[in-house]
Amino acid sequence: MSSPLSRAEEKRILALHRRKAREEEGLFLAEGVRVVEELVASGLPIRLAVVSPALETTERGRALAEALATRAPVRRVDERVLESLAGTQTPQGVLVVAETPRHELESIEIRGGATVLVLDAVQDPGNLGTLVRTADALGVAFVAAQPGTVDPWNPKSVRAAAGALFRTPVVRPDWPTLVEWMHRNGFTVYGAEAGGENVDAARLASRAPLVVGNEGAGLGPEAKAAVDSLLAVPIEPHAESLNVAVAAGILLYLLTRRR
Repeated sequence: MSSPLSRAEEKRILALHRRKAREEEGLFLAEGVRVVEELVASGLPIRLAVVSPALETTERGRALAEALATRAPVRRVDERVLESLAGTQTPQGVLVVAETPRHELESIEIRGGATVLVLDAVQDPGNLGTLVRTADALGVAFVAAQPGTVDPWNPKSVRAAAGALFRTPVVRPDWPTLVEWMHRNGFTVYGAEAGGENVDAARLASRAPLVVGNEGAGLGPEAKAAVDSLLAVPIEPHAESLNVAVAAGILLYLLTRRR
C-alpha cells in the first residue's frame, strides 16, 4: 500500500543530503532506476521509497515499484516534489532511504592474492563513486576511505558508483590501524604518483593495496609514509597528469591481472 509523504519524512530526506545527518542516522539516499534496482537486489534494508508517476510509465519502472512495495513503505508524490527531494533534476521517478552497510576492517578475511583500494583525501563525490565502481568491476577486496575523504554515501557518490557500493565493502580506519593491518596480512603497499616507478617495469606483489590521493595535492604525508613503493602510469610528455579515477583504473587493472 502507498500513502502520502509526511512532513517529517520530507524533512528527514532533505537532512540526509548532509553528511552529519547520514552518519548520525546510519542512512543514505539512492535515486534513479538502475541504482535502486541494484539496491533492491543487494538485500540492504530499505526504510522508505518515494515514487512519482514517471516511474510507472515503463514496464521496468512498474516492476521496480512493485518490488519496492514488498520491501518498504511507499510514498507517492508528484514530479515537482520528487525533484525537490532528490539530488538531480532527473531522479527518474524514484528515491529511497536505506540503511548504510557497516563493515569493519578486522572482519574482512583475505585468502591468497588480493588487491585493495585506499582513498587518501579524495574530495570529489563523483570520483569516489567511479573509483568504487572500478574497484568492484576488477574484483578489489575492499575500499578503505581514509580521513579527509568525501563521504562514500554522499548521494552523488552513490549515483556514480552505480550499485558498486552495495557489493564492495567500504571501511574507514585511521592510518595507524590500516598500516598495522596491511603489514600483519603481508601486503606490499603501492602509491599512485606521477613521479613513481613506471608500472610497466614494476614487479607487482600478489597482495597489493593501491593508495590514491587528493585530486589536487596527491598523496598526503601519512599516505606517503605508509607506501612501500610509488607507481606511475607512463603518459606523453605534454600531458600533465591523469584524473585520479582514470589513473587508479589503469593501475588496479594491472595489479589485479598481473599479481
